[in-house]
Amino acid sequence: MPDKGWRGAYLRLHPDAALKYLEIPNIYHIGRDELYEINESALAFLERCNGTARGRDLGAEEDFVEYCLEEGLLEACNGPAPVSVTCDRSPQPSLRYLELQLLHRCNLRCRHCYLGPPHPDMMSLEDSLAVAGQFARMGGLRLMISGGEPLLYPQLKEFIAQTGDLKLRRMLITNGTLITERNAVWLEVENIQFSLDGWQKGHDLLRGSGSFEQTMRGIRAAVHAGIPISIATMIHRGNLDEFDRMQEFVQDAGATEWGIDALCMAGNLEKNRDLAVSCETAAPLLKYARGGGYHGSSDGFACGRHLMTVLPSGKAVKCGFYENETLGDARENLAGCWSRIRHIALKDLECGSCPVVEECAGGCRFRAPHPLAPDPVMCAVYGRRPP
Repeated sequence: MPDKGWRGAYLRLHPDAALKYLEIPNIYHIGRDELYEINESALAFLERCNGTARGRDLGAEEDFVEYCLEEGLLEACNGPAPVSVTCDRSPQPSLRYLELQLLHRCNLRCRHCYLGPPHPDMMSLEDSLAVAGQFARMGGLRLMISGGEPLLYPQLKEFIAQTGDLKLRRMLITNGTLITERNAVWLEVENIQFSLDGWQKGHDLLRGSGSFEQTMRGIRAAVHAGIPISIATMIHRGNLDEFDRMQEFVQDAGATEWGIDALCMAGNLEKNRDLAVSCETAAPLLKYARGGGYHGSSDGFACGRHLMTVLPSGKAVKCGFYENETLGDARENLAGCWSRIRHIALKDLECGSCPVVEECAGGCRFRAPHPLAPDPVMCAVYGRRPP
């Protein structure tokens, strides 16, 4: 468009953008996973940007329009290009991130898996689509499609195809061993998160001989297909000397995020305790992580302030570690399940008076000895001694 050409063009919300009313109104760029805070006046303007009116007739500040065009939040069309523009509204606090476990089956038997041995629970396609739809209408941002191993879900292709219009960022969480150049063609999600728990020696120690090469093939297939990727790594005794090599790979592969965490004593790890390392050993390696995250606190609350998990049975839980503390059936009422979560204020923690508690954000509530106790890993990261 020529300079100021948007005045005579038909403005509409960009296909990669969505209006989300969380605690305050926002524009969400789905592809970049970015939130832009706006005021009520800007929201009202953007709700009118449905491709049926020219820019000069929509009544907005020039600088704001041009900023939205530059950021890929609006697009200027030469002729009428009608689209439906809605603003999904969230309950308070907002549910922004939902892990949807489609099934419990997996093709690997990882020595650290917090889920433990696989079992046959699997959600129907109809139910999984219903949960995803509820999440979208609640103003959700990121739908994390997981398992078990989601590539074993018989109707994964249909699920991905039928959630493409939900105005959500879909992240497929996988071990990567089943991704090929053939199925990568239809894995049209916004991001694939691969579990890479070390270089060859360290990864195979955790996930089984040969799994490293299979995962690397899956990563290459996704990158070749143009699907953005991210990496998730658990710290264990077999990968302590491999983080520099992994860092080089993560950068070369163009991963958008590298999430790193310490092991939690649950599931299969109970029988493989020798894999765990001390908090003091794990702490320096957490600093290799980069990119965003979704487990953190916000507004003075501990982890899980905006996160919930739905199990293959349809039951909702705070996160996958709390599978025995169900909040209700998400297939029937996702919002009702969300309303039952207990949100822990940082000031109520035993370490609530710690000078770094806001920065530390309380760490992982499951990893802490009890719900209000300090997370020993985060105490080690910040050089603090638990009270």
